Amino acid sequence: MKSILSKIAFFIAVGATILTASCSKEVPETYVAVKMAGIELKSSPDAKSETVAPTSMGEIFRFMEFPADGWVKVRNIATGAEGYLDTLAFARSKFPLLAPELAEQEVDEAYLVNTETTETGEQALGWSFWKVGDGDDVRAFRSESVVYTDGRIRGYQTYYKGVARNGYLLLDEQVEYGEENGTKLESPIIVWEDIAGRHGVYVNGKLFIPANSGAGFDTDGWE
Repeated sequence: MKSILSKIAFFIAVGATILTASCSKEVPETYVAVKMAGIELKSSPDAKSETVAPTSMGEIFRFMEFPADGWVKVRNIATGAEGYLDTLAFARSKFPLLAPELAEQEVDEAYLVNTETTETGEQALGWSFWKVGDGDDVRAFRSESVVYTDGRIRGYQTYYKGVARNGYLLLDEQVEYGEENGTKLESPIIVWEDIAGRHGVYVNGKLFIPANSGAGFDTDGWE
């Protein structure tokens, strides 16, 4: 009887050891953001392998495997695309994964901006985002102004609707001001939270920071 009980205890101990080892190999929930331009998501851990998709700065991925030999398998949290990234190409999240900050009500001017100066003039792009109702619905306002060196000025304004998700906003419809329904976008606009620095948001690889702010994305007073 003691022999049988000893054997049962042995197998239980072995099983527990195997289970513990198995659990210890699970990949922890880890998010990273692309930190440089020109990076591609690869089909295998090799720079010469087929490109799954191009990436842009600020794009967020989740680890699918542990990093090995300078590469790691990842999944895009918005599109679901899977592939491999060079471990030198991204920065790890320093904050909990949250949706970009939203204003509580409609905003009539852009509060996040990106400005570029060229030989022909200065271009200023801006975004603002706000909640709609109690769910995940959001609205967005995009402005674009160009001041040319010869004094000419051009400006554009566009409105969008979409949803908020942890780590990003997905804007999939362009609407006219005050309208509920609009035109579906062939390629949705993804607004990425800056999970590495919390300076603002990324859209198409460009960092948008608070207007009149040189650095820092202060959200202490936001709801």
